[in-house]
Amino acid sequence: MELKPLTQIELDNFVSFQPHAQFLQSWSWGEFQKNVGHRVWRFGVYENNRLIAGASVIEHRLPLKKSYLYSPRGPVMDNRLADEQKEEALKLILSKVRDLTIATRQSEEIFFRLEPTFELKNSKVAPSGAEGPQIIKTKPIQPKNTLILDLQKSTEELSVAMHPKTRYNIHLAEKHGVKITKIPAADFEKCWPLFLETGKRDHFNLHAKNYYQKMMELGEMELWVAENNQGAIIAANLMSFFGDTATYLHGASDYHFRNLMAPHLLQWALIQETKNRGFKYYDFHGIAPEAKKQKSKKAKNNHPWTGITRFKMGFSGEIVNYPGTFDFIYEKGWYKLYQFLRKINRLL
Repeated sequence: MELKPLTQIELDNFVSFQPHAQFLQSWSWGEFQKNVGHRVWRFGVYENNRLIAGASVIEHRLPLKKSYLYSPRGPVMDNRLADEQKEEALKLILSKVRDLTIATRQSEEIFFRLEPTFELKNSKVAPSGAEGPQIIKTKPIQPKNTLILDLQKSTEELSVAMHPKTRYNIHLAEKHGVKITKIPAADFEKCWPLFLETGKRDHFNLHAKNYYQKMMELGEMELWVAENNQGAIIAANLMSFFGDTATYLHGASDYHFRNLMAPHLLQWALIQETKNRGFKYYDFHGIAPEAKKQKSKKAKNNHPWTGITRFKMGFSGEIVNYPGTFDFIYEKGWYKLYQFLRKINRLL
Protein backbone atom coordinates (compact mmCIF):
# COMPACT_ATOMS: atom_id res chain seq x y z
CA MET A 1 0.00 0.00 0.00
CA GLU A 2 1.09 3.56 -0.76
CA LEU A 3 -0.17 6.96 0.41
CA LYS A 4 -0.41 9.70 -2.25
CA PRO A 5 -2.01 13.16 -2.60
CA LEU A 6 -5.35 13.12 -4.44
CA THR A 7 -6.75 15.40 -7.14
CA GLN A 8 -10.31 16.71 -7.00
CA ILE A 9 -11.54 14.16 -9.55
CA GLU A 10 -9.84 11.27 -7.76
CA LEU A 11 -11.21 12.22 -4.35
CA ASP A 12 -14.78 13.03 -5.37
CA ASN A 13 -15.11 10.01 -7.65
CA PHE A 14 -13.96 7.74 -4.85
CA VAL A 15 -15.94 9.25 -1.97
CA SER A 16 -19.16 9.82 -3.92
CA PHE A 17 -19.38 6.20 -5.05
CA GLN A 18 -19.23 4.74 -1.53
CA PRO A 19 -22.63 3.91 0.05
CA HIS A 20 -23.99 6.76 2.19
CA ALA A 21 -21.50 9.16 0.57
CA GLN A 22 -19.91 11.49 3.13
CA PHE A 23 -20.08 15.11 1.91
CA LEU A 24 -17.68 16.12 4.71
CA GLN A 25 -14.99 14.27 2.77
CA SER A 26 -15.75 15.99 -0.54
CA TRP A 27 -13.33 18.33 -2.27
CA SER A 28 -15.70 21.28 -2.00
CA TRP A 29 -16.07 20.84 1.77
CA GLY A 30 -12.30 21.10 2.00
CA GLU A 31 -12.41 24.29 -0.09
CA PHE A 32 -15.02 25.67 2.30
CA GLN A 33 -12.71 24.87 5.22
CA LYS A 34 -9.93 26.78 3.46
CA ASN A 35 -12.29 29.76 3.08
CA VAL A 36 -12.86 29.86 6.83
CA GLY A 37 -9.14 29.80 7.61
CA HIS A 38 -7.96 26.17 7.78
CA ARG A 39 -5.29 24.34 5.82
CA VAL A 40 -6.48 21.19 4.04
CA TRP A 41 -4.84 18.10 2.52
CA ARG A 42 -6.32 15.17 0.61
CA PHE A 43 -4.64 11.77 0.61
CA GLY A 44 -5.41 8.38 -0.88
CA VAL A 45 -4.21 4.86 -0.18
CA TYR A 46 -3.37 2.85 -3.29
CA GLU A 47 -2.96 -0.91 -3.49
CA ASN A 48 -1.81 -2.35 -6.81
CA ASN A 49 -2.60 1.03 -8.45
CA ARG A 50 -6.19 0.92 -7.15
CA LEU A 51 -7.51 3.64 -4.84
CA ILE A 52 -8.88 1.85 -1.76
CA ALA A 53 -9.11 4.67 0.83
CA GLY A 54 -9.25 8.44 0.94
CA ALA A 55 -8.96 11.13 3.58
CA SER A 56 -9.60 14.86 3.59
CA VAL A 57 -7.55 16.24 6.47
CA ILE A 58 -8.19 19.65 8.02
CA GLU A 59 -5.78 21.52 10.27
CA HIS A 60 -7.18 23.26 13.37
CA ARG A 61 -4.74 25.66 14.97
CA LEU A 62 -4.16 25.90 18.70
CA PRO A 63 -2.21 28.40 20.81
CA LEU A 64 1.60 28.20 21.13
CA LYS A 65 2.04 27.25 17.46
CA LYS A 66 0.35 23.91 18.01
CA SER A 67 -2.47 22.33 16.02
CA TYR A 68 -4.37 19.12 15.42
CA LEU A 69 -5.50 17.34 12.28
CA TYR A 70 -9.13 16.33 11.73
CA SER A 71 -10.74 14.03 9.17
CA PRO A 72 -14.54 14.45 9.52
CA ARG A 73 -16.45 11.22 8.82
CA GLY A 74 -13.21 9.77 7.58
CA PRO A 75 -10.95 8.30 6.44
CA VAL A 76 -13.27 6.71 3.88
CA MET A 77 -12.63 3.09 2.90
CA ASP A 78 -13.69 1.16 -0.19
CA ASN A 79 -16.82 -0.65 0.94
CA ARG A 80 -15.58 -3.87 -0.68
CA LEU A 81 -12.47 -4.15 1.49
CA ALA A 82 -12.11 -6.82 4.14
CA ASP A 83 -11.73 -5.57 7.73
CA GLU A 84 -8.04 -6.46 7.70
CA GLN A 85 -7.45 -4.33 4.59
CA LYS A 86 -9.31 -1.38 6.14
CA GLU A 87 -7.17 -1.62 9.25
CA GLU A 88 -3.96 -1.78 7.22
CA ALA A 89 -5.01 1.24 5.14
CA LEU A 90 -5.87 3.20 8.27
CA LYS A 91 -2.57 2.19 9.86
CA LEU A 92 -0.72 3.60 6.86
CA ILE A 93 -2.69 6.87 7.01
CA LEU A 94 -2.02 7.30 10.72
CA SER A 95 1.69 6.64 10.32
CA LYS A 96 2.27 8.88 7.27
CA VAL A 97 -0.16 11.81 7.29
CA ARG A 98 1.70 13.84 9.90
CA ASP A 99 4.94 13.51 7.94
CA LEU A 100 3.25 14.83 4.80
CA THR A 101 1.48 17.75 6.48
CA ILE A 102 4.44 18.77 8.62
CA ALA A 103 6.70 19.22 5.57
CA THR A 104 5.31 22.74 5.11
CA ARG A 105 4.42 23.24 8.75
CA GLN A 106 3.39 26.53 10.23
CA SER A 107 2.54 24.74 13.48
CA GLU A 108 3.17 21.37 15.10
CA GLU A 109 0.36 18.80 15.18
CA ILE A 110 -0.17 17.12 18.53
CA PHE A 111 -2.92 14.65 17.50
CA PHE A 112 -4.98 13.42 14.55
CA ARG A 113 -8.75 13.32 15.11
CA LEU A 114 -10.60 10.80 12.96
CA GLU A 115 -14.15 9.47 12.56
CA PRO A 116 -13.99 6.12 10.72
CA THR A 117 -17.27 4.62 9.60
CA PHE A 118 -16.07 1.10 10.51
CA GLU A 119 -15.13 -0.38 13.86
CA LEU A 120 -11.42 -0.16 14.61
CA LYS A 121 -9.23 -2.01 17.09
CA ASN A 122 -6.45 -0.05 18.76
CA SER A 123 -3.92 -2.86 18.74
CA LYS A 124 -4.21 -3.38 15.00
CA VAL A 125 -4.12 0.20 13.72
CA ALA A 126 -1.34 1.63 15.90
CA PRO A 127 1.90 1.90 13.88
CA SER A 128 4.57 -0.60 14.82
CA GLY A 129 6.94 0.57 17.51
CA ALA A 130 4.41 2.90 19.11
CA GLU A 131 4.53 2.88 22.89
CA GLY A 132 1.45 3.01 25.09
CA PRO A 133 -2.12 3.76 23.98
CA GLN A 134 -2.08 5.54 20.64
CA ILE A 135 -5.80 5.94 19.98
CA ILE A 136 -8.39 7.06 22.50
CA LYS A 137 -12.09 7.63 22.08
CA THR A 138 -13.20 11.21 22.60
CA LYS A 139 -16.36 13.31 22.58
CA PRO A 140 -18.14 13.02 19.19
CA ILE A 141 -17.75 15.90 16.76
CA GLN A 142 -20.13 14.67 14.06
CA PRO A 143 -23.25 12.86 15.33
CA LYS A 144 -22.44 9.28 16.30
CA ASN A 145 -26.02 8.15 15.69
CA THR A 146 -28.04 9.07 12.66
CA LEU A 147 -31.19 8.10 10.78
CA ILE A 148 -31.02 7.23 7.07
CA LEU A 149 -34.05 6.86 4.83
CA ASP A 150 -33.82 4.47 1.87
CA LEU A 151 -35.19 6.39 -1.12
CA GLN A 152 -35.17 3.33 -3.36
CA LYS A 153 -38.60 2.56 -1.93
CA SER A 154 -41.66 3.94 -3.67
CA THR A 155 -43.21 7.24 -2.53
CA GLU A 156 -46.24 5.32 -1.31
CA GLU A 157 -44.05 2.97 0.72
CA LEU A 158 -42.25 5.92 2.28
CA SER A 159 -45.54 7.56 3.19
CA VAL A 160 -47.04 4.39 4.69
CA ALA A 161 -43.90 3.82 6.80
CA MET A 162 -44.29 7.21 8.51
CA HIS A 163 -45.77 7.62 11.94
CA PRO A 164 -49.50 8.43 11.53
CA LYS A 165 -49.02 11.71 13.42
CA THR A 166 -46.31 12.75 10.94
CA ARG A 167 -48.62 12.07 7.97
CA TYR A 168 -51.38 14.02 9.70
CA ASN A 169 -49.10 17.02 10.28
CA ILE A 170 -48.00 17.01 6.63
CA HIS A 171 -51.62 17.09 5.49
CA LEU A 172 -52.37 19.82 8.02
CA ALA A 173 -49.56 22.00 6.64
CA GLU A 174 -50.89 21.46 3.11
CA LYS A 175 -54.39 22.40 4.28
CA HIS A 176 -53.05 25.66 5.74
CA GLY A 177 -51.48 26.57 2.37
CA VAL A 178 -47.84 26.20 3.38
CA LYS A 179 -45.64 26.56 0.31
CA ILE A 180 -42.20 24.90 -0.14
CA THR A 181 -39.55 26.50 -2.34
CA LYS A 182 -35.79 26.63 -2.91
CA ILE A 183 -34.26 30.07 -2.49
CA PRO A 184 -30.89 31.49 -3.64
CA ALA A 185 -27.88 31.33 -1.32
CA ALA A 186 -27.85 35.15 -1.30
CA ASP A 187 -31.19 35.07 0.55
CA PHE A 188 -29.75 33.27 3.58
CA GLU A 189 -29.93 36.63 5.35
CA LYS A 190 -33.72 36.28 5.35
CA CYS A 191 -33.49 32.97 7.22
CA TRP A 192 -30.81 33.91 9.73
CA PRO A 193 -33.27 35.26 12.37
CA LEU A 194 -35.02 31.85 12.28
CA PHE A 195 -31.74 30.04 12.94
CA LEU A 196 -30.93 32.37 15.83
CA GLU A 197 -34.39 31.86 17.31
CA THR A 198 -34.21 28.06 16.94
CA GLY A 199 -30.72 27.86 18.42
CA LYS A 200 -31.80 29.84 21.48
CA ARG A 201 -35.02 27.85 21.86
CA ASP A 202 -33.42 24.42 21.49
CA HIS A 203 -30.18 25.28 23.32
CA PHE A 204 -27.61 24.57 20.63
CA ASN A 205 -24.67 26.69 19.53
CA LEU A 206 -24.42 28.28 16.11
CA HIS A 207 -21.43 29.38 14.08
CA ALA A 208 -21.26 33.01 13.01
CA LYS A 209 -23.59 34.00 10.17
CA ASN A 210 -20.64 34.42 7.81
CA TYR A 211 -19.75 30.75 8.32
CA TYR A 212 -23.10 29.60 6.92
CA GLN A 213 -22.98 32.17 4.14
CA LYS A 214 -19.64 30.77 2.98
CA MET A 215 -21.06 27.26 3.28
CA MET A 216 -23.91 28.23 0.99
CA GLU A 217 -21.36 29.01 -1.73
CA LEU A 218 -20.70 25.27 -2.12
CA GLY A 219 -22.28 23.76 -5.22
CA GLU A 220 -23.96 20.90 -3.39
CA MET A 221 -25.52 23.09 -0.67
CA GLU A 222 -29.10 24.29 -1.04
CA LEU A 223 -31.46 26.35 1.10
CA TRP A 224 -35.13 25.36 1.13
CA VAL A 225 -37.90 27.20 2.96
CA ALA A 226 -41.53 26.92 3.94
CA GLU A 227 -43.72 30.01 3.59
CA ASN A 228 -47.15 30.68 5.02
CA ASN A 229 -50.02 31.86 2.84
CA GLN A 230 -48.83 35.46 3.29
CA GLY A 231 -45.34 34.72 1.95
CA ALA A 232 -43.48 34.85 5.26
CA ILE A 233 -40.66 32.33 5.75
CA ILE A 234 -41.61 30.19 8.74
CA ALA A 235 -39.18 27.26 8.37
CA ALA A 236 -35.86 26.62 6.61
CA ASN A 237 -33.61 23.63 5.88
CA LEU A 238 -29.97 23.73 4.83
CA MET A 239 -29.26 20.65 2.69
CA SER A 240 -26.26 18.92 1.14
CA PHE A 241 -26.54 16.85 -2.05
CA PHE A 242 -23.47 14.70 -2.70
CA GLY A 243 -22.86 11.26 -4.17
CA ASP A 244 -25.82 9.00 -3.45
CA THR A 245 -26.98 10.90 -0.35
CA ALA A 246 -28.83 14.08 0.55
CA THR A 247 -28.11 15.28 4.09
CA TYR A 248 -30.33 17.45 6.26
CA LEU A 249 -27.71 19.63 7.94
CA HIS A 250 -29.58 22.37 9.76
CA GLY A 251 -33.20 23.27 10.29
CA ALA A 252 -34.95 26.29 11.76
CA SER A 253 -38.55 27.27 12.35
CA ASP A 254 -40.69 30.10 13.68
CA TYR A 255 -42.25 29.05 16.98
CA HIS A 256 -45.13 31.52 16.53
CA PHE A 257 -46.34 29.48 13.52
CA ARG A 258 -45.81 26.04 15.05
CA ASN A 259 -49.49 25.20 14.56
CA LEU A 260 -48.98 25.20 10.76
CA MET A 261 -46.61 22.19 10.98
CA ALA A 262 -44.37 23.68 8.28
CA PRO A 263 -41.21 21.68 9.22
CA HIS A 264 -43.09 18.41 8.55
CA LEU A 265 -44.16 19.44 5.06
CA LEU A 266 -40.73 20.92 4.32
CA GLN A 267 -39.01 17.67 5.26
CA TRP A 268 -41.43 15.55 3.22
CA ALA A 269 -41.08 17.83 0.19
CA LEU A 270 -37.30 17.50 0.38
CA ILE A 271 -37.49 13.73 0.70
CA GLN A 272 -39.56 13.62 -2.49
CA GLU A 273 -37.27 16.12 -4.23
CA THR A 274 -34.23 14.05 -3.31
CA LYS A 275 -35.86 10.86 -4.54
CA ASN A 276 -36.92 12.49 -7.81
CA ARG A 277 -33.32 13.56 -8.44
CA GLY A 278 -32.19 9.94 -8.22
CA PHE A 279 -30.44 9.98 -4.86
CA LYS A 280 -30.55 6.71 -2.93
CA TYR A 281 -30.50 7.95 0.67
CA TYR A 282 -31.75 10.80 2.85
CA ASP A 283 -29.58 11.31 5.94
CA PHE A 284 -31.23 13.12 8.86
CA HIS A 285 -27.75 13.79 10.30
CA GLY A 286 -28.00 13.17 14.00
CA ILE A 287 -30.37 11.62 16.51
CA ALA A 288 -30.19 10.84 20.22
CA PRO A 289 -28.61 7.52 21.23
CA GLU A 290 -30.84 4.49 20.97
CA ALA A 291 -33.00 3.69 24.00
CA LYS A 292 -31.22 0.36 24.62
CA LYS A 293 -27.97 2.29 25.11
CA GLN A 294 -29.48 4.54 27.74
CA LYS A 295 -29.25 3.61 31.41
CA SER A 296 -32.85 4.50 32.03
CA LYS A 297 -35.98 5.81 30.38
CA LYS A 298 -35.50 9.04 32.30
CA ALA A 299 -32.01 9.46 30.81
CA LYS A 300 -33.43 9.02 27.33
CA ASN A 301 -36.06 11.68 27.87
CA ASN A 302 -33.46 14.10 29.23
CA HIS A 303 -31.24 13.91 26.16
CA PRO A 304 -31.11 17.36 24.49
CA TRP A 305 -31.94 15.80 21.11
CA THR A 306 -35.03 13.93 22.29
CA GLY A 307 -37.50 16.30 20.64
CA ILE A 308 -35.73 16.57 17.28
CA THR A 309 -35.16 12.80 17.31
CA ARG A 310 -38.88 12.18 17.76
CA PHE A 311 -39.54 14.53 14.83
CA LYS A 312 -37.03 12.76 12.56
CA MET A 313 -38.09 9.26 13.57
CA GLY A 314 -41.61 10.13 12.49
CA PHE A 315 -40.43 9.83 8.88
CA SER A 316 -39.14 6.28 9.49
CA GLY A 317 -35.69 5.16 8.31
CA GLU A 318 -32.82 2.97 9.50
CA ILE A 319 -30.77 3.91 12.55
CA VAL A 320 -27.05 3.93 11.76
CA ASN A 321 -24.54 3.93 14.63
CA TYR A 322 -21.02 5.05 13.72
CA PRO A 323 -18.04 4.04 15.88
CA GLY A 324 -17.48 7.60 17.09
CA THR A 325 -14.60 10.06 17.24
CA PHE A 326 -11.02 9.05 18.06
CA ASP A 327 -7.77 10.89 18.72
CA PHE A 328 -4.48 9.41 17.51
CA ILE A 329 -1.88 11.03 19.74
CA TYR A 330 1.45 12.30 18.46
CA GLU A 331 2.56 14.31 21.52
CA LYS A 332 1.27 12.86 24.79
CA GLY A 333 2.38 15.73 27.02
CA TRP A 334 0.83 18.42 24.85
CA TYR A 335 -2.29 16.30 24.41
CA LYS A 336 -2.79 16.07 28.19
CA LEU A 337 -2.40 19.85 28.42
CA TYR A 338 -4.92 20.29 25.58
CA GLN A 339 -7.46 18.09 27.40
CA PHE A 340 -6.93 19.96 30.67
CA LEU A 341 -7.43 23.36 29.05
CA ARG A 342 -10.55 22.13 27.27
CA LYS A 343 -12.06 21.06 30.58
CA ILE A 344 -11.25 24.44 32.12
CA ASN A 345 -12.78 26.23 29.15
CA ARG A 346 -16.06 24.27 29.51
CA LEU A 347 -16.31 25.33 33.15
CA LEU A 348 -15.90 29.03 32.36
